[in-house]
Amino acid sequence: MEDLSGSLNLIEELIKYIYQLFSKIEELEKENARLRKQSGKPQFEKGQKVIDYSTKKVTKQRSAGKKRSKQIEIDKHRHLPEVGVCSCGSSEFVLVRTWNKVVQGLIISRDNVKYHGRDKRCKTCGKLHRSELPEGVHGYQFSPQLRSWLSVFKYECRMSEQLIQRFLSGVGVQISTTHINQIILGNSNKLSGGYGHLRAWGLKLSWYFHSDATGFIRQAVKTGKRVKEHLHFVGHQFLSVFKITLRYNSMSLATHVYTNNLLSQISITDDASPNGERMPISRKQLCWVHEIRHYCKLAPGVRLHRQELKQILQQLRQWYKQAKNYGRDPTVEARNRLEQKFDEITSQEVSYDELTKRLKLTRRKKSRLLLFLNHPGIPIENNLSERDLRPGVLMRRLMGGTKSIAGNRSFERHMSIIQTAHKQGLNVFDTIHGLIMGTLDPFVLTHKTLPIPSFKTS
Repeated sequence: MEDLSGSLNLIEELIKYIYQLFSKIEELEKENARLRKQSGKPQFEKGQKVIDYSTKKVTKQRSAGKKRSKQIEIDKHRHLPEVGVCSCGSSEFVLVRTWNKVVQGLIISRDNVKYHGRDKRCKTCGKLHRSELPEGVHGYQFSPQLRSWLSVFKYECRMSEQLIQRFLSGVGVQISTTHINQIILGNSNKLSGGYGHLRAWGLKLSWYFHSDATGFIRQAVKTGKRVKEHLHFVGHQFLSVFKITLRYNSMSLATHVYTNNLLSQISITDDASPNGERMPISRKQLCWVHEIRHYCKLAPGVRLHRQELKQILQQLRQWYKQAKNYGRDPTVEARNRLEQKFDEITSQEVSYDELTKRLKLTRRKKSRLLLFLNHPGIPIENNLSERDLRPGVLMRRLMGGTKSIAGNRSFERHMSIIQTAHKQGLNVFDTIHGLIMGTLDPFVLTHKTLPIPSFKTS
């Protein structure tokens, strides 16, 4: 039996080696076509589905159930004219019913204001009195509202400076792309206080946090050099904090991303090397979605090995569903049952060597994968980080990243405040405008905090 198992694993290694040879052959064919200046095969991004519309019809699936109606705010009430005299000549009517109809609309218009002032000097004492401009207008060519809208257009609507300039010129506002960039960078400087409040108090009031990173690009305008950087996210369901660093390792995370308040809290992240043993955070909950994904990457060629992998994946997914419900009823029996089931799954003997190694690695990470048993209420997956990093990835693809260190700081501050405003239920424009003008207290960004659950596991 051992000889049969060894032979099957040898076949798996040969299949894996064949796949590697095929990939190398494909790379050589591409290089050969490039040297011959031949057009290669069309390239598609990873995960992109190619649909042949000539043979396959794509239909939209409507979600079952009724569509929930949202409460629409009413700005104006208008009473429709009523008929006073019927065509027959009678003026007496009987009311049948009353009805209402809400029509949503938008007014986009230019609001250029020319201020007329006079300076007067007192004849008696000679004191000079000047007419005062409204707050936020002195020293600026554009109104405070327009300056705040520029930040919302770029970081909330994901519009480039060229698109913003085209839109404003269409309504009669004369502004250049350079001026738009300068105004947005100026708004960034005024948002530093709100961003500092999120990094200080927002993270301090959190007893656990999600963390993840993705690639970012900074392209210098003068030299044109593309610098590969990393966009980090730290937060939870009521908080989003972003930070851009040049390197992605444990020292960079501990120095630039994490604050001293986070070192004693619970970190929910993946099992990347920067989050390993060198990271000075004692309590780490690893993402179970990332852990199961390691098993999905295995591609056995032998039928017996495929069956073993399918069985292990089914057991892990069933265990994952039970673990997600543990926070609702965290009892000692449920805890012991989950821990015992985890040991049974990871201690199984299989003939597939790659699967055996993967189960051994999962068993080695037991303390970090089962941390939620000691702290009921924390998530066991890091999906929130993936969702919060998505706007940054979209902006990188649409605009090609930032162009300076000041642009990095602007991105961090704007995106942190905008996404936190969404999670706090605040209006984005009112929040940005209030922080820029200094009329809004940054503590509104941390009004909703994570309550510490008081579960009794007894």
